[in-house]
Amino acid sequence: MKLVSSILLVVGLSYKLVNAYSNCYGCQVVTEEDGYKWGVENNDWCIINGNCDKNDANNKCFGFPEYPCCKGCNVVEEDASGKWGIENNYWCAIKDSCGGGNNGGSNNNTPPKSNYKYDPAIKFKEAPGNYLQRCQQAGKIVKENYNGINGGNTLNVYLPYGYDKNKQYNIFYLMHGGGENENTIFSNDVNLHNILDNMIMKGELEPLIVVTPNFNKCDARTFYKELRESVIPFVEGKYSTYAKSTSPADIKASRMHRAFGGFSMGSASTWAVLINCLDIVAYYMPLSGDNWEANGGYAKAKSVADAIDKSGLQKNQYFIFCATGSEDIAYNNMNPQIDEMKKMSQFVYTSDFSKGNFYYLVAQGKTHWWGYVRHYIYDALPSFFHEG
Repeated sequence: MKLVSSILLVVGLSYKLVNAYSNCYGCQVVTEEDGYKWGVENNDWCIINGNCDKNDANNKCFGFPEYPCCKGCNVVEEDASGKWGIENNYWCAIKDSCGGGNNGGSNNNTPPKSNYKYDPAIKFKEAPGNYLQRCQQAGKIVKENYNGINGGNTLNVYLPYGYDKNKQYNIFYLMHGGGENENTIFSNDVNLHNILDNMIMKGELEPLIVVTPNFNKCDARTFYKELRESVIPFVEGKYSTYAKSTSPADIKASRMHRAFGGFSMGSASTWAVLINCLDIVAYYMPLSGDNWEANGGYAKAKSVADAIDKSGLQKNQYFIFCATGSEDIAYNNMNPQIDEMKKMSQFVYTSDFSKGNFYYLVAQGKTHWWGYVRHYIYDALPSFFHEG
């Protein structure tokens, strides 16, 4: 729950300065100085208050002291650690007196996972308006430079709130459209990071890493080469994913925890990644763009089906969630391909990925704009990563 970006020494604080800090919500002590106990919450120092006595009955819960104990007994989620609630927009552990423990299970203080429920026919739904605003539990965006097969390049890495290098995270590579770059998706025009933060805080999405690369040193259709040879080894060699190492074998072994998506020309990248990288990526999200690897609806669909046949994968080992708007310029190009895919045995049409592997969401009246596409991601992304 607490994210410490840097640990600073607290020395010689006067009474006046101490009182300029607020009390911590939780009880996790980071350091002690001059008789004061200090914690860090929301990237700022706070003072551990006098309500953190471990012998206090109000602090008898499995999450203490890393997480506060809930004052009430309202259960929002339950995992292997125990039962969790949310109070004042923070996760809290249900007290033992409410029956909040895990009946002898290990106390690993793991935050609750997503409460996602499968839906066989997901409909377009915009994220709540406040999801576009900064979240109390905001993640972090890191700008990275790397040397790839096409020379020096840059990308952004979104790390969820409370990112822990000792935990494993699913990873979603998300590509921009034509005339854009890696900064577009996390810009003030799109604010996808705010949507992710709010979804994770509300338990609608498991914490994950999101990477926004760019194809401006190559071509949208050939980016799959840089993804395989440069981007994945660089990112997953530095950040904690399900890949045990960046060896080709370990990248392949972790494919069920890796996704790729993109908007417009980024959707063309997505189809190209699907056709060429099925061995290392399991989930795909082409948004407002058809497959450019062939011509005509049938040929476009068949090129995807042929790649799947060549991979030798089973139907429960690859998943495609497509989306666009009915007034989008890409709509008339996507439809013939989607219609042909529905006829092919490689694809089982449903958004319930426990039973199928292919779905197409159409948002009525929506055009070719990130302001709508960010909501497609809001609708689609929670359905990923449950089959691994």
